[in-house]
Amino acid sequence: MNIWIFNHYAVGPNSSGITRHFDLAKELVLLGHNVTIFASSFNHQKREEEQNYDKDDYFNYKEYSGVKFYWLKTTSYYKNDHKRILNMFSYTYRANKLAKIVKEKPDIVIGSLMHPLAAILGYKVAKRKKAKFYFEERDLWPQSLVDLGKISPNNPIVKVLGELELFLYKKADKIIVLFDKAPEYVKKKGIAQEKVIYLPNGVDINRYHTKSVLPETHLHALEEQKSKFLLIYTGAHSLANYLEAMVDIAIKVDRYDKNIHFVLIGDGPEKQSIIKKAEDHNLKNITFLPPIQKEFIPSILNYADAGIITMRNAEVYKWGISLNKMFDYMAASLPIFMLSNLKDTVITRNNLGIVSDGVDQITNEILRVSKDQKLLQEYSKNSYKYGESNHTWSMLARRLESHF
Repeated sequence: MNIWIFNHYAVGPNSSGITRHFDLAKELVLLGHNVTIFASSFNHQKREEEQNYDKDDYFNYKEYSGVKFYWLKTTSYYKNDHKRILNMFSYTYRANKLAKIVKEKPDIVIGSLMHPLAAILGYKVAKRKKAKFYFEERDLWPQSLVDLGKISPNNPIVKVLGELELFLYKKADKIIVLFDKAPEYVKKKGIAQEKVIYLPNGVDINRYHTKSVLPETHLHALEEQKSKFLLIYTGAHSLANYLEAMVDIAIKVDRYDKNIHFVLIGDGPEKQSIIKKAEDHNLKNITFLPPIQKEFIPSILNYADAGIITMRNAEVYKWGISLNKMFDYMAASLPIFMLSNLKDTVITRNNLGIVSDGVDQITNEILRVSKDQKLLQEYSKNSYKYGESNHTWSMLARRLESHF
């Protein structure tokens, strides 16, 4: 099969960000398929351009591990303002323009809803090229926006986005969802369940069989704290990640145990406010580090005693979660601590760590479990076993292939 993927924020090797489609594509290539990804070369996480262009060029073609990438030059932006909107429109316009001149014909076009324009573009290109259209709904729009408090349920745009979601459901030959209970969400919209493919995030286990020499900034910070019990967070610093609660946990932990240290690696719109909160409380048990290339994550997590996640209590999570960082923690054989009100998670079902609702409760669990080596070893063993058995990209690629 010849597969085209439209994902504005896709990243390739040696970059920071979500590698979902690159990792999936590598495995599909090994299964004998051709995969082409159309992505912006302006890195959303680092807020910087990653490609060099000649004066009049608007795209670069590259190939990595057999996966074809068309990098598109888009408007740069540094915060969530009008320039970010222009970035979305410039990606959509140029990806559509490029798709018209690429001569090969796709059999399947995947439009990934990191924002609606990329999904609409996928549908338009599939229709024009007479290919099958697979709509990938990464978040349940507009439900996620409402439940996370980003937009009022009475805002007219919610109705527009809801109608767009239903339109894409109906036009798609297949609908890809990332959450285990999301097929039921789609079914409630009047869509046949056999149309839905549950394809969660995964992990490239092979990355964890090799270690890389870390950049000096990260290496120095981790070496300085390695004698302590290290809780590491890797990922975005945005509203949904609820990292202000992680600072609250660090404040409470610091009162009782000076040998526990938190390390937060990544970037995002909330990072500066989170750093300020830590500074206002004069915290010495928390370190903030810049985002790092995916290839370095195994070496980063090699320093960790546990992984940590904080989540807001949002209604949308009842359909499930599929956090990239969670699968990275599993591949690194880490116990997982998660602040969440969810009662049914892979962590609790498979004894991978602790899920607790409330800062006080999760703080107490961290203080307790950090002293229990036998329990930590059990969580560690279970974590790797579950990830390897259920979330490798080779396994997920075969699952997707079965729906071709």
